[in-house]
Amino acid sequence: MVLSPEEVSRLIACAPNLKHRTALSVAYGAGLRVSEVCALKVGDVDSQRMTLRVEQGKGRKDRYAMLSPVLLERLRAWWRVGHAQGKILPGGWLFPGLDPTDPLSTRQLNRAIHAAA
Repeated sequence: MVLSPEEVSRLIACAPNLKHRTALSVAYGAGLRVSEVCALKVGDVDSQRMTLRVEQGKGRKDRYAMLSPVLLERLRAWWRVGHAQGKILPGGWLFPGLDPTDPLSTRQLNRAIHAAA
């Protein structure tokens, strides 16, 4: 099934919280798989070059994904909130799990997708 841009926007808006909305935005906006989104670290965001470094993606290859200005601003908003709440640690996971030293699990993100749908 292919969703229209409006349907994708509604799905993202219905995600349970800012972390999940941002993670879903990254998956859709940068074309990343759920596992790739969960594996992102803060240092993988290059705001100068407007890219995300994806380590060991499909085929165990490193690659770069482009960021739109809107997506970069969403990432910045999430970073400000997550960092202020102590959820994002320096050099840590961009989308941490319940324990900030662990990444968000693919299962948690999949549950957020199902909750939004």
